[in-house]
Amino acid sequence: MIKDAVIILLISVIFGLGINVVSPRSIPYIGKYRSLSSSGGPIVPPDAEEGDPSFIAIDVAQLEFDGSDVLFVDARDPSDFECGTIQGSVNLPFEYLPEEGVEAYIDSILGGVTKDHRLILYCSGEECDLSLHLGRNLQILGYTNVAVFFGGSREWEKLGLEIERRVNCDE
Repeated sequence: MIKDAVIILLISVIFGLGINVVSPRSIPYIGKYRSLSSSGGPIVPPDAEEGDPSFIAIDVAQLEFDGSDVLFVDARDPSDFECGTIQGSVNLPFEYLPEEGVEAYIDSILGGVTKDHRLILYCSGEECDLSLHLGRNLQILGYTNVAVFFGGSREWEKLGLEIERRVNCDE
């Protein structure tokens, strides 16, 4: 009886693998996964202070991008944003925040999300601290679920993750 079960199991496996080979919707036997390495943790800027938003590594940013209700916020100049940004991001350029009505301006850019909605801020990379300054301002305004991906769009693109380009810019 056990011998018959093993034979049926082997025939089923061989049949299933054979069907998968010829199927137009076949499943690859070996997955092709990108290597996402955080190199031991998030990049933290030298001027980070206690009370700043949390910093996240590329692997965490990618997981959140793929799997949760999160809003990515690009803190760079609009022209940099147009040249290439993480897909689906909104542009909230720190250097262009208005003197008056800043809370209403931010609310309109963020699409009216609640103040506890997950926001991941970023800019160009390690040489850019606009996301950190924007994060500090958002915390002052009462946003409670803010994180900074300090590797920014440069690290995102370097690892082969999708970048949305609205205009063609020469680097």
